[in-house]
Amino acid sequence: MTVQGTGQEMGPAPDPRGIEAPASISVDASSVDAARVRAPTTLAESLITEAGWTRGNFGHDGPNPPYLRIGGKLWLTLTEFEPCFSSFHRDRLLFRSKVSMTDHLSHYDQIMVDPLAFEDRFGPRQGTDATFPFGAWLSIREVRFTGIELLGKRHGPVRLPLEPLAVASAIWLRHTGRTGPAPA
Repeated sequence: MTVQGTGQEMGPAPDPRGIEAPASISVDASSVDAARVRAPTTLAESLITEAGWTRGNFGHDGPNPPYLRIGGKLWLTLTEFEPCFSSFHRDRLLFRSKVSMTDHLSHYDQIMVDPLAFEDRFGPRQGTDATFPFGAWLSIREVRFTGIELLGKRHGPVRLPLEPLAVASAIWLRHTGRTGPAPA
């Protein structure tokens, strides 16, 4: 599909695993796993490796599996409620496994969204650059129920709605090893 007015063909974002981290990034092996710096991972893969989920926690019915649910987590104080990734299937009797979005995304400093996530959740032709800056690594700033606040070098502040995160195969995460504020 061609994005109107640009003459550019839109499609799925390229697989970022083949892209190496820039040489200008210094890696301190004591604070950051060097493999994580070099290899971007999908949201689904990160939940499997870091949160201990299995393939059974994800839904596989749809055009872009695996899927997860976006939910909330009520803490014991009953006053704190936060957004979380929730298992697609109930895996603990009546309950689902839940992982805090804030805690999980704190292991990464950048996110990239494939246009398929928007098209899967919002319908055809929603995966255009006019909708969201696809194929660009954006720095994660803050997680809220209204969406994830991001910052990009060329795009400035951007808000990612939570719904596309349910398409766990179309969300890419990486940790570049950078410290300090996000690029302006």
